[in-house]
Amino acid sequence: MSGTDAITANAPPYPSRRYAYFSVGLLTLAYIFAFVDRMALSLVVDPIREDLGLTDTQVGALVGLAFVVCYVVFSFPFGRWVDRNARPPALTLGIGIWSMAMVGCGLAANFWQLFVGRMLVGVGEASVNPVAYSAIPDSFPPHRRGLAMAIFASGSTIGGGLGVYLGSLLLDWATRAQPSLPLVGSLAPWQVLFIGLGMPGLLVALLIHATLRDPPRRKAGALPARSSDAATYFRTHRRLFVTIFLGFSGFAISNYAFTVWGPTYFMRVHHLSIAQVGILMGAGFGILGTSGALVGGIWTDRMQKAGYRAAPVRAGLYIAALQCPFFLGAYLCPQPALAIALFCCGMFTASMIGGVQGAMVQALTPNRMRGQAGAIYLTVVNVLGLGLAPIATAAMTDYVFGGPAQIGKSLAATSAIALGGASLLLALGLKQARLRAEAVLDT
Repeated sequence: MSGTDAITANAPPYPSRRYAYFSVGLLTLAYIFAFVDRMALSLVVDPIREDLGLTDTQVGALVGLAFVVCYVVFSFPFGRWVDRNARPPALTLGIGIWSMAMVGCGLAANFWQLFVGRMLVGVGEASVNPVAYSAIPDSFPPHRRGLAMAIFASGSTIGGGLGVYLGSLLLDWATRAQPSLPLVGSLAPWQVLFIGLGMPGLLVALLIHATLRDPPRRKAGALPARSSDAATYFRTHRRLFVTIFLGFSGFAISNYAFTVWGPTYFMRVHHLSIAQVGILMGAGFGILGTSGALVGGIWTDRMQKAGYRAAPVRAGLYIAALQCPFFLGAYLCPQPALAIALFCCGMFTASMIGGVQGAMVQALTPNRMRGQAGAIYLTVVNVLGLGLAPIATAAMTDYVFGGPAQIGKSLAATSAIALGGASLLLALGLKQARLRAEAVLDT
């Protein structure tokens, strides 16, 4: 009996396909709400900047630094939790924390209160990916994981689209209604946005607590990896993981740049209204982004079936080359209609990486440490993506290109550097990734 056959024989059965996809649907729902909340700030950059007297760089710190510090720090305890204990309670707790933190952001009266609220949003959202990266491989065989991860990853595009679209409607209502709260008084529209988007998350936490089951661990009898085991594994293969994780970070840098500053770019440079930006980003994320994520997952699964063990890395290399020209054209084009069309094509191709990155982590790491592996990966991509992209793009706008009206040039520079670096690093690491994926198999 081969090594792979022995593993399969000793492993517990996968959940039924119906429940497996139901569980992915629940994880996707959690991810949708995470991105609804994460996108809220991008809609109200200028209102917050004016109300609180902030610079673009300070807003970039709220969007990136405040969130990502806690997101990164708390991804490790959540990763260890999901490798050693039941996974659904971790997700329930995380959703509750970030939903209440969103309400706290809506009650903030100054920069530092909003900064702390954003930190707590990061704490809660740190739970989502470790749970998904650990649970999905225990629910699907390898040749179906790309699509399953793509469905989960589509939560970011659906959530991004809903966040912008529903947020624009909520802002419009708040501007007309001028609501107030007892003991708090009148609320600015941006405060209503945070409160209105945060509260429904508590219902999602209750739903997941009641219906999400923990799938059996795939490798029968294997002990969960200790933190030292995961550290030793990554240290042993550090050259591979530094190259591949930094390469995939290029996608995060480019994607977070357009996610955070894209709406502002179209409002400042092409003079779209908040409602128009809501339609653009809502349709772009919800339809094109979701389609792109599913196409990327299906493409990766087909590569896997064709015998490419490092299929996610190979797919990532192609995706970097596809999206770069669209974003450069969108950010530098003076015609609004053409800029919008190019931007939509860019969102489609950029979203293809969504499920591919999760499949990459699963292909290169053993089952018993995938929660911690996901935490390590997310640390790298979020420090460089969400931590660096918003504030670096803003700093280039403020100090290099000449002010707020030049945000398009800053976005173009960010994308060109990030995607060019991604292509180079993934090409360098492809052979080594294939060898590691063959060694991991379905362990």
